[in-house]
Amino acid sequence: MYDKLWSKDFITITFVNFLMYLIHYTLIVTVTIFTIDKFHASESMGGLAAGIFIIGMLFGRLVSGRVIDHLQPKKVLLFGIISSVITVGLYFLIHSLTILMMVRLLHGMAFGLASTATGTISSRIIPEQRKGEGIG
Repeated sequence: MYDKLWSKDFITITFVNFLMYLIHYTLIVTVTIFTIDKFHASESMGGLAAGIFIIGMLFGRLVSGRVIDHLQPKKVLLFGIISSVITVGLYFLIHSLTILMMVRLLHGMAFGLASTATGTISSRIIPEQRKGEGIG
């Protein structure tokens, strides 16, 4: 007999992860055009504005491993989500290319923290017999 995979906790963490990635992918496809149109930037600067998120995400993930070891993953997730919501709100206040780059970097760091925490939480709540199915 297999333990239940689709528990309330698993559904919740999957939904949170889905929403985080939805915001990420929505912004990644629009920020280049926004940068070029709003700030009359070159295509390479538009690409940097989109890509600097990934650099921030890398830093967030590097830090989150050690942080998760010392704190509960739910606390790291909560901090990452709150930080992400704040940085998404900052997009409405952007008035220069420099500010856009800083917001994208901070948003990437928050996303890195939150996405690492969701992965950790998922791996801990998935029943041992269903790890492959649950993580996949």
